Amino acid sequence: MISDLELEDIKLVADELNFDGFKNKTILISGGTGFIGSFLISVFKYRNEKYNDNIHVISLSRKGGIDFENIKNVKCDITKDINIDDNIDYIFHLASNTHPKQYKEDPVGTILTNILGCNNLLKLAVQKKVKRFILASSVEIYGQGPEYPMNEMYSGYIDCNTARSGYNESKRVCEALCQSYNKQFGIDFVTARFSRLIGPDRKQDTKAISQFMDKALANENIVLKSLGNQLFSYCYISDAVKAVLLIATKGVSTEAYNIAGEFDDMTLCDYAKFIANLANINVTFEIEDDDAVSKATYALLDCSKIKKLGYKPSFSIKEGLRRTYIIRKSWMNN
Repeated sequence: MISDLELEDIKLVADELNFDGFKNKTILISGGTGFIGSFLISVFKYRNEKYNDNIHVISLSRKGGIDFENIKNVKCDITKDINIDDNIDYIFHLASNTHPKQYKEDPVGTILTNILGCNNLLKLAVQKKVKRFILASSVEIYGQGPEYPMNEMYSGYIDCNTARSGYNESKRVCEALCQSYNKQFGIDFVTARFSRLIGPDRKQDTKAISQFMDKALANENIVLKSLGNQLFSYCYISDAVKAVLLIATKGVSTEAYNIAGEFDDMTLCDYAKFIANLANINVTFEIEDDDAVSKATYALLDCSKIKKLGYKPSFSIKEGLRRTYIIRKSWMNN
């Protein structure tokens, strides 16, 4: 049972956008039980129930799941050949190791999941002659950004001589793979370069903002492991899904689009204090050097390009954090 606020988020995306391109189509989503994938499926499910869009979803995940009307859950390891009998119109490739703890404990698996998974799904796209392949990439491909918002033409700098760089570099390879499949096989694709995402996620998440939220919900002081001077772009989950749907339908083939909310001139420490205030707790500091943590101190995205498609975030980052806190608090009480 989802909360009223969660339903409000889903309806906001489902009612605002034009879904004509997805009606009566079959959409495959890798990482269907993940943060973005599960929200995206909820939007399609709502469209089917309210608007009779007859959108068929094939959700790939490591554990699979129970099928529902128009939603097929398939247990799948995307690093191996993927066999699907159904016709497929769109592929949203959202599966990836996305947490710092995973980078640290399984750097090899992080790289191979990204590269082999992307290649296998692109091979499936060729086989099924899909209308469009949507790749989920990341702000991480820019590495340590300059001290101004980065647009899609910025090449970035990544120190490849660290295990932590495996995620960044493999995401870059995935983007290059898509370009290669377009050149060699004519695959139509677009790339969504997501900023750091916030929102209620039922899975364990080791990113900084999620750890702050965990502490707040446990009524424990938030612990910062740096001074918190970092300036990063963030995006609330419903705005991120709205953006990727816009890219899927309106984006220019072979091009990448940055996805972020509006920057509100707050540092990581400012966000920690904002979350702490929601729970009436404090922020403390335990400075340490962790090679699983991004060394970027400035990673702001210029979203001018996607705004030309009609993208406008519905929520500020502070409002997104407030909604996250309220929703996750409701989970604890149910």
